This record gives sequence, structure tokens and C-alpha cells, in this order.
Amino acid sequence: MVRSSFFRIGLGAAVAAFVLAVFAAIFPAAAAAQDVRPAISLAATVSGTTVDYTVANVPNRRDTFPVIPGECTTVLVNTAVAAPILAPAAVDTLSGREPDAFALLQRLIADGAVTAGPRVQFASATGQVTGSFTDIPRGVYLVATICNVSPISGEFRPELLDIVPVVVTDLRAGSATSAQ
Repeated sequence: MVRSSFFRIGLGAAVAAFVLAVFAAIFPAAAAAQDVRPAISLAATVSGTTVDYTVANVPNRRDTFPVIPGECTTVLVNTAVAAPILAPAAVDTLSGREPDAFALLQRLIADGAVTAGPRVQFASATGQVTGSFTDIPRGVYLVATICNVSPISGEFRPELLDIVPVVVTDLRAGSATSAQ
């Protein structure tokens, strides 16, 4: 029993690594040509069936009004469900074609790969967002957050996206930090 659990966790970790690599390829770090601001930083910890997360370095909404705090949308993605959805996008990326990132995210939500969320939260005065996902079943997940999305322009800024893999085992230990 314990041996098969470790095998499933190992297999889940491999799938998480694949999904993380696909996300990294789909959302390349093309921020060099843009206004250079510090990248956000996502950290997540697991305790039992609860995933706690903290997003740091969330900038204010400078583009609209400097005193309006920034906000982040955070989701928990089941890697086992997400892997077959992301595989065609990986092939497109490796073939030099750019996949439609927003359509891909919509499909992840529609097909149930987003286990918890999306949760939209405003940053504190210190530029932090904190939250928790509770009662998460065993599995390998990605905590993903994107901050200050502009629905008018649809502009995507890679420095405002971060993804962290986590493993939920129902035990009282486990953690993850930023993949950057």
C-alpha cells in the first residue's frame, strides 16, 4: 500500500514537471522588451489537505491610478487532468507555433483541471496576497497565479505569472516554493 502510494506520487510528480514545463514554454519570459518591474513571487505550503499560498511583489495598478492596489487571480490545477489538455500546446510550442494561451486556460477550466479557484484577491499595502485552498484530495497540483490582468487590452505580462508544484498527501508535512 505504501509502495503504491509512493509510485503514484512519483508518477504525479513527473506529470507535474511536464505540465510545469509546458506552462513555461507557453508563457515565455518575454518581459525583456517590456517595462522591467520586479517579478511576482509565489510560494505555497501544504499541511494535510490545505494548500496555503503567498504572492509577493504585487505591483499597484500604475497604468490606471497609482493608489489602486494590484490583484491576483490564483487557481489550483490538477496535473493529471491538465496533462492531456496541455500536450497539444506543447507540440505547437516545440513546432514554433504559438498556442492560444487564453483558449487553453478556458479549456483547463471547462474540462475540470482547475480543482479550486479562481480566487481573485487585492494585494495588501505591502504588495502581498495570501490565501488557502482547503479540503483538497490527494494528488499532485500546480498553484498558479497571475496578477493585474487587463481585460481591456488583454495584455499578458510574464513577470506577473508564477506557478508552483505541490503534492497533497493528507499528511501534516509538505511544501513548495517558487519555481523561478
